Amino acid sequence: MSSLINQNGTARLGIFPEPIDEVNYRDFNLVDELDRRVGRLRRYFAFNQFEFLGAVSEQLVFGCALADVKYAGTAFVYAYDPSTRQFIKHSFQQPLARGIWFNQRPESGASELRVGQNFIQLRGSERPRARYLQVRLSDGFHIDAEFSEEDPPVEPLRICTPAGATGWVYARKTAGHRVAGTLTAGGRTYDLAAIGALGHHDWTAGYMRRHTFWNWGCIAGHTADGRVVGMNVSCGVNETSFTENCFWLDGKLHKLDTVRFEYDRRDLMQPWRMTSYDGRLDLTFRPEGRHREKLNAFIVASNFSQLIGRYDGWLQTAAGERVAITNLLGYAEWHYAKW
Repeated sequence: MSSLINQNGTARLGIFPEPIDEVNYRDFNLVDELDRRVGRLRRYFAFNQFEFLGAVSEQLVFGCALADVKYAGTAFVYAYDPSTRQFIKHSFQQPLARGIWFNQRPESGASELRVGQNFIQLRGSERPRARYLQVRLSDGFHIDAEFSEEDPPVEPLRICTPAGATGWVYARKTAGHRVAGTLTAGGRTYDLAAIGALGHHDWTAGYMRRHTFWNWGCIAGHTADGRVVGMNVSCGVNETSFTENCFWLDGKLHKLDTVRFEYDRRDLMQPWRMTSYDGRLDLTFRPEGRHREKLNAFIVASNFSQLIGRYDGWLQTAAGERVAITNLLGYAEWHYAKW
């Protein structure tokens, strides 16, 4: 089994072509900024973890996330109709993350929420290589979805970067999977394969900076010549020595350099611009819908906006092929967290 923390208690840093089977954070030799060893209780409360699965199509966009920041746990799930720009959404905020459970296996593990009659599970599988999302909410909001990583074969981005003076963040990300199954919300049921839904997945955990902020952008769609394109770019978390910025063409991973996000902080619904330092990404994002979450629990806090909209511009491979992006649905995000 490949673990993230070495026998000497240090984290392996870099971009990994092979799976990390376990993020064994309890074996990490965590010290504070003055080199003092951190006790077991503080090590437990300083470790944060979250997971997101979402998919886009012209008929439906949906997203589901779970987060465990120890002092509190949060979850949300929504369905968005691009034609009407209307949301059906649910949120949960749980003191001490009660009812929320994670394990630390990014390839094949699971995360769950169980609160009353409400159940959410995000689960991974290595054979077949896929992600599964199951949602059962008390009002009839249901999801049974499979996010295939085999058709086309998607090369995951696996990355671990330093965070602050002594911490680290591990992430496993993919975009551009075909999605099958059903979603029922508001009395309507969608066949996810029939509407051509394409998905994104994010599994992230680590000893993050106490005050963390990031922007994020994501695409899942088709190019003009029918290829599946996915994109994951961000600024603010995984950019210390390495970056998580990349895109996929028919599942093949293409790395990008650092990305700049330009937007109006006073009005996030105005157009955004994203450009990369290496000159291989130039995109405009036009928001159409917004899912927002706020939490102020004193010890922990969050101010989160996930925008749904359309991308135009281009991406370029290292070999010089320029891929046009025209009116493709995707996500963008503005997120502040105090862990």
